[in-house]
Amino acid sequence: MNLTISPDSQRSTDRPTGHVQPTNERAVLALKAINEARWPDAEKHIAAIPESPLGEYAWKMYLAGLLAGERNEFPKSETALLASASAALVVGFADEKSVSTDALRLGAAAMEKLGYAHRRQERLVDAYHAHLAAYRLREELGSLDERWETAMSLAVDCTVARRDDEARRWCRAAIDLAVNTLEQPGAKQAQSWCRLATALTSLDRHEEAVAAARTAREFWRKHDRSAVTAARADLDLAHALVESAKSLYESNAAQARTLLEEALAFLTTAADELPPFGAEAADDVRRCTEQSDFARRLLDSL
Repeated sequence: MNLTISPDSQRSTDRPTGHVQPTNERAVLALKAINEARWPDAEKHIAAIPESPLGEYAWKMYLAGLLAGERNEFPKSETALLASASAALVVGFADEKSVSTDALRLGAAAMEKLGYAHRRQERLVDAYHAHLAAYRLREELGSLDERWETAMSLAVDCTVARRDDEARRWCRAAIDLAVNTLEQPGAKQAQSWCRLATALTSLDRHEEAVAAARTAREFWRKHDRSAVTAARADLDLAHALVESAKSLYESNAAQARTLLEEALAFLTTAADELPPFGAEAADDVRRCTEQSDFARRLLDSL
């Protein structure tokens, strides 16, 4: 792509950090309201953002699309995000001598959210293409946090589409990026390793999947032992262990038994730690019970 970076956006030798942020006061307030799930306040602030100049319009449409996505109004979100991306690209390339980095970073952010809207509507090819476009822009101009976000989105797109080997490659890219991210690198590494474990399990690479799930658990525990994510990590590791045991059921009963016993130990821990999180972990509690019942039945049958 070989873009020339505008000096008023960043020095050519620097990489941006974090995620691109608005400067308009009402846009700042709208983003804060969206993040705090205060929908009426967000609507009010978005309505107050001007439609001119075009850079302000790009933020207005991005925030409108973001709000619609949070409300699961995905066709509406898609329309607004397409408008935002188009406006941001026009602003980004409007100067004949250089590009506006922040405008193009906003365009990439709109494509990132657009891909999510496509995926939620089961338009998996469109989702992948939107995320790939976002990644290419972010690879050239974005921060490591932004690149990691889209690498993970591409991994999810491929997982949902059952393109597991591609998902594995994107997970590896996300892991490499996460190490040097600014915002919660430990949590990002945990998410990346967890997603990789899923891809490896689907590829029947069970030993690697268990190792990846163990690594994810270690990162979640280091990040915050008291969070629900730490308890879920035990559940995810148990799942990888059970799947590995299933693959060895007929060929190596002794190893399968060892794996199942370890899985049941992690499931017992998860069963103790998940209920206090209430509704947030209700699905995890059900999954834990089902996984425990299955593991016990499989162990008894050996």
